[in-house]
Amino acid sequence: MGEFAVNVQPVNADLLAALEEYLSRRHTLGFQLIEEERNARRFLEWLWARGTRRAAFTAAEATTWARGGGIFKNSYQGQRLSAVKGFSRYCRALGMDVQVPTAGALNTGRNRRTPHIYTQNEVDALIAACQEVFTPVLVQATMANIIALLAVSGMRIGEVLRLKPQDIHAPEFTVLVRANKHGPERLIPLHPTTVDALAKYESSPNRQTVSPHPDGPLFVNTRGTACQRATVEGHFQRIRAAANFTGEGTTPCLHDLRHTFATRQMIQAYSIDDGNPAARLSLLATWLGHSDPSHTYWYVQAVPELLALASNRLNTNITMG
Repeated sequence: MGEFAVNVQPVNADLLAALEEYLSRRHTLGFQLIEEERNARRFLEWLWARGTRRAAFTAAEATTWARGGGIFKNSYQGQRLSAVKGFSRYCRALGMDVQVPTAGALNTGRNRRTPHIYTQNEVDALIAACQEVFTPVLVQATMANIIALLAVSGMRIGEVLRLKPQDIHAPEFTVLVRANKHGPERLIPLHPTTVDALAKYESSPNRQTVSPHPDGPLFVNTRGTACQRATVEGHFQRIRAAANFTGEGTTPCLHDLRHTFATRQMIQAYSIDDGNPAARLSLLATWLGHSDPSHTYWYVQAVPELLALASNRLNTNITMG
C-alpha cells in the first residue's frame, strides 16, 4: 500500500479496488507515485461527495475536479488531471464505465504527449521501408542503421548523429556517448550483431564513395557530411508513412524509440526468472544518460504487457511470502 492507502472520506468500493490494484502494479515497476496517488484518491472522494455512487465517471467530471474551481495554477491542474488519466485508462482496460480525459481537456498550455511504444514488427517495417522510400543506397542504409541503433541503444537522436566511427568499440561491444549538455560520457552495451552492422555501414562502398572526413561523423549524407536532425526527422516521416502503421493518439516519432528501448528493457527484466527489475532500472538511468534516476520513470511506459508481468511477479512474491 502507498502512503495514502487509507481513505478518510467514503468512496465507491469498486473504484477504490481498481485504484489499489492500479497503484500496486505501478509500484512494482518502481514508480513512487506519491502525488499521483494522493490526487487519484482525492478525486474518488470528490466524486462521492458530489453524489456519484456508481463505479463510473466521465471525462467532464475529471476535468472539472482537476480545475478545482480555477483556484489552482495551470501546472497543478495538469498534475491532477494526469493522475486521473492514468487511472482512467486502467479502468477502461478492466471494462469499467469510465471516460479518459483528452490531452487538451484543460487548455492550460503544453501537455506531455504519450509516447508510442513500437512493436518489433513495427521497427522491422520501418527499417524495410527505407528501401522503398529512398533511391540513393547510402540514404537507405543511413536511415535504416539510425533507426536500428535508436531502437537497441535508447540513445537520443542528437547523440546518434554526433557519433564517430571510433566511438564504436568492437572488442567490448559498446558505444561511447561523448559528454554533451545532457551529461557526462557514458558507455552503452551493444549486441555483437549491432556492432557488425555498424562496421559494415562504415566500410560500405556507398559511404566510402562520398569521401567522409576520417574524423567526421559515422552517419553521413550523400555529400559525405553530417546528417542534420531536421532532415532525418523529415525522412522518418516519409518512412513511417510507407511502413503504414499508426499509433493510438499521438503520431509515432523517432524519439519514441527511446521510450520503446526503456520499456522493453523492463519487460525483459520481469520476464526472466532471475531478473532484477530494480537493478535494471538503475542501469537504464545510466544507459539513457539521466543524472537523476527519477527521470527514467517517464521513459518506462506502463504498457499492458509490463503491468501484467509486474503483477505476476508481485503475486508470486506474496504467495511465496
